[in-house]
Amino acid sequence: MKRILLATVAIALGACASGPAGSTGAAAKTPAEQILGKWNCKATTEGIATDAAVTYLEGGKATMDAKIGVQQSGMAIEILATADASWKFLADGKLEEMITRMTVTKGSMGGNDVPPAMIQGMIEEAVVNQKTVSTATFTETSFTSTDESGTVTSCAR
Repeated sequence: MKRILLATVAIALGACASGPAGSTGAAAKTPAEQILGKWNCKATTEGIATDAAVTYLEGGKATMDAKIGVQQSGMAIEILATADASWKFLADGKLEEMITRMTVTKGSMGGNDVPPAMIQGMIEEAVVNQKTVSTATFTETSFTSTDESGTVTSCAR
């Protein structure tokens, strides 16, 4: 379960992209300007599907509402969570992010509700304060990012 939760966070963070600006227009925006605002990001890898509403704020902060679906040994697991994160662009243009707080608001296993507190401890241990680095290509209304493990995340405004 710890490996699944860590991979889930990597997916969610992979949604936070960086890299060269792909937009055209009168004034080219930097990646730090392009990322600001609300995004709906989706990714699937190793039986984990993430759908997250991510809001990037000036000053290197972000908030997130995430729905995470996991298929493990034939059992469906669903986690709903809110999170706060920090982000910054590195000298090489990549985006470094870290979830600083994640709160599980609902969880289910095999269609049965489980207490959020049962999942929260695993989230705290495996997800919070773990750095992720991603690269991405931006357009005016979307971006595609790839994290260090090769997971591709698609985001749209």
